[in-house]
Amino acid sequence: MPKKFSEVEKAHIKQKLLESARSLFTRYGIKKTSVEDLTKGAGIASGTFYAFYQSKEEIFFELLEVEESQIKTLLFENAAARPLNKESFKLFLLESFKLMSENPIIRQILLTEQFEALIRKVPPERLEHNYNQDQDLFYPFIQKWQAEGMLKKISPKLIVSMFRSLLLLSLHRREIGETVYDDTLEMLISTIAEGLFTREEH
Repeated sequence: MPKKFSEVEKAHIKQKLLESARSLFTRYGIKKTSVEDLTKGAGIASGTFYAFYQSKEEIFFELLEVEESQIKTLLFENAAARPLNKESFKLFLLESFKLMSENPIIRQILLTEQFEALIRKVPPERLEHNYNQDQDLFYPFIQKWQAEGMLKKISPKLIVSMFRSLLLLSLHRREIGETVYDDTLEMLISTIAEGLFTREEH
């Protein structure tokens, strides 16, 4: 470490780096953003970066986890304010899809070229941790609705996999067709809800 930082200084530098990373990754993507770009944006020396992260891919994953945590909090708040029924379940799926597919950081990991570069640089255990967090985002909702008898007793992992497949649709909006994309998404979500739901009202 170039110099010994206090805990307050460490927290400040890390926050500045995350802010710089979010701005640059959103505008240019992971591949076109360098460590030098990140440190310049944060106003710190390049060498200082490696006192906090081993690579730009590592800071990306930390940022990804922050974004997912914020989305999870918002989804929990919205879901808690609604009755437990089929329509609220559909709305939950639509909101989840919208928040995740439109998030500029989460979208980065869905791009094939970006993802392949990430898995070469990020330790396998970090990738596994992120995958588990992706499941953890939805598990509390799924388990609650299954406990209430609203959702069929299907493996939560399989349900999360279906949610993830919906998210991948956002990468093929043009191929699907701009004029039918939104209607296609809503129909798929309705079909999934019909297949998973066990009753009309709680």
